[in-house]
Order: sequence, then structure tokens, then C-alpha cells
Amino acid sequence: MNARSRRFIVHIDIDAFFAAVETLLDPTLKGKPVVVGGLPHERGVASTCSYEARRFGVHSGMPLAKAHELCPQAVFVRGNHQVYQSFSEAFFRLLREYTPDVEEASLDEAYLDLSRCGHLYPSFSRAARGLKARIERDLGLAVSVGAGPNKILAKLATKKAKPGGYFEVEPGGEEEFLRGLDIEALPGIGPKSQVILRLLNVHRLGDLWGLPRASLRALFGLEGEDLYLQSRGIDARPVVTRVTPKSVSRETTFLRDIWDTRLLLAHLAYLCDRLTLALRQGCLYAHIIEVKARYSDFRTEARRRLMITPRQEMGDVFRIARELFLPLFEGSRLSLRLVGVKASDLVRSRPRSLFEPYSERGERLGAAVGEVRDKYGFGSLLTARERMLEPLYSLEKERGFVLKTASLTR
Repeated sequence: MNARSRRFIVHIDIDAFFAAVETLLDPTLKGKPVVVGGLPHERGVASTCSYEARRFGVHSGMPLAKAHELCPQAVFVRGNHQVYQSFSEAFFRLLREYTPDVEEASLDEAYLDLSRCGHLYPSFSRAARGLKARIERDLGLAVSVGAGPNKILAKLATKKAKPGGYFEVEPGGEEEFLRGLDIEALPGIGPKSQVILRLLNVHRLGDLWGLPRASLRALFGLEGEDLYLQSRGIDARPVVTRVTPKSVSRETTFLRDIWDTRLLLAHLAYLCDRLTLALRQGCLYAHIIEVKARYSDFRTEARRRLMITPRQEMGDVFRIARELFLPLFEGSRLSLRLVGVKASDLVRSRPRSLFEPYSERGERLGAAVGEVRDKYGFGSLLTARERMLEPLYSLEKERGFVLKTASLTR
């Protein structure tokens, strides 16, 4: 196949993104184990950790107390979501200078398709390496880059390149590259699937090739089809330049269990405010609002409501969340350790319903509040209920967003 006619997909991932930004802003952290997500005595989890911390067994999603136990000398920081978002936006602006075909996989991860830009780049490989150097020079953040003829091979190549390297799967080299990879390298193989496969003496992707397609489907259902294709480097998925997220969520784990209804509702209002801010920024409307509560005995329950007309306004979202939350809390007789709110079944436009009243007042008010907060900070305007949490906003102003914030789920 002619080099100009084949697909050339690039996968780029910023190494230890949150921790790398913290180190860039505070050079005294360089070379130290850094854990982002909260302080050791808090009950959250690590959002990101530096490679120095990973050597001690610390990883993303690990409880902060456990991370401190494994690496007591680590520097723990709460993080600043707004700063990370600004770096992410600069990252994607650079990517779009090289090709319009950019898929946002997360804040710090993307796929690029250079195939349509052959007239611009005599060598795709040199263009990908040049992009890597440009990002590291302009942003000051190390990135790992993988390239190949499709998304799965580019993603696996990036894992091979970590940390901070470049690896390309060249045409004809797919089988050699895949054969020796551990089965856990495939994104579609979770811990339970790994256990089943290892019991069948399947440890490498090359071993997986010995299992018939029908056997994989019998073992794992439709996911077995994906395993069969991906383990062979077969992936026809396009690079999608714009996709509507499946959901947006915000939640917080409290430092101490809370039983006071007014304080819990203040936290819920804060989370709804943050949630609707994300919806407005993404021009998104939600058909489903869901509230989650985790009790002091670690039991977790959730309630959701489906709406005919999708919502985006803070007042509407909080009213619905409050109605869902109160039965969860008041019927339990237990204090809470976590509260969360989630918007899902998202759309990018708001269809009008003949059966529900609608006023643009809420949308105009939300836009005006957003403009003030963009200029003066999120805590510059508070609802009456959120005034109970004013100390949190003061802390946020000093160090950044202190509550655990879930990213967009795609």
C-alpha cells in the first residue's frame, strides 16, 4: 500500500498530567513523589501521581490514606481543576494546528488522524515527532506518543513509549509488536477477564490468537468479539472530532461523616452549581438527573429521574436533586460520607415541549453568573444555601478546587 493512502493515527498522552502541572508550577517538587487529589488525612482518592510515587505502588484511584502508607514521604496536593483545564485547552489548540481530525479522549489524551494531511507532511513520522517536541517546548509537559495504522495500535504504541517517548508500529510490523504484549495491555481486558484467560494459560496476546473466535464469544459475549479483533490489531473505528459526552458528574467525600440535613443540602447545591457550570460550558442539556449517597457503613444508593424536557439551569437541577436526595438521607438514619450528582442522556440542543413551561430567564441568569465567575472566580457569587460552605470557597481561592470532581464520561 502506498504510504500516502494508508491511515496514520497518532495517540498522545500527557504523562502524569495533574502531577506534571503541579511540578511545573512548583519546581521544588521535581524528582519528588507527588500525589494529587487531597491530603493524607482526607478520605478521597488519588487523581494522579507522579512516576516517582508509582515506584512505591501508588496509583490513580487509590485511597489517600493507603497512598500515604505506601509512600509517607510523598507530597500530597489537592489540585486545581481550573488550572488543569487551561493546560488541557492549550494542549488541544496545539493539536488542531497539525490536523482538524482530533478526538478528545480525556483532558490529557487525544487521537489524531494525519491521513488527510499528506500534502502538508512529507513524512508523517517526522510530523508526529515534531508535534511531540512542540508540545513539550510550549507547555513544558512531557508527553508519550504512539503511532500506527489504527486507534488500537496507536494506543498500545503509546503504552510502549511511556514515559516520555515515541513509538511507531510500522506497516508489516503489527504481528511482531503484538505477539509479546501482556494481555493486560488491551483496554478491553479487565481484571476478571484476565483471571479467566490466565487460567487458560493465556498470558500474551500471541497466546490469545490460539483461541477460536467462537470460544471468546462464548466466554465474554460481545466483548469476546472485540478481544478477537483488537488482539490482532484490527480496528476500523474512525477518529471522531466531536462527540457528545454520555454524562457529567460531580461528587465529594467528606472529611467527617455528616448527619446535618442543612449542611448536606448546601453541599448538594454546591455540586449542582458545579455540574450546571460544566453543562453550560459544553452547551449540554440533561434528560436524566441522578443523586448518589454513600452512608457511614459504606453502603451506596442512588436515585434518578427522567425528564421530558432536558435541563441545564441550576435552579431546576438542584430542585430535582433535592427531591431525589431527601428520601435517600431521611429514610436511612445514617450519616453520610459522600454525596454526588450526575447528569446523563445529554443532548446539545434543548427541544421545546408543549407540556412544560419554559422561560429563558434561567438560561440568561446562568450565563450572566458564568461571566462573573469567569472573571472573578467561582466563589465570587454564591447562592444563599451555598453560604454555609463559604470557608471552602476561601480555601479554593487560595489553592484551587478542593472537592473531588469527576471528568466528562464519553
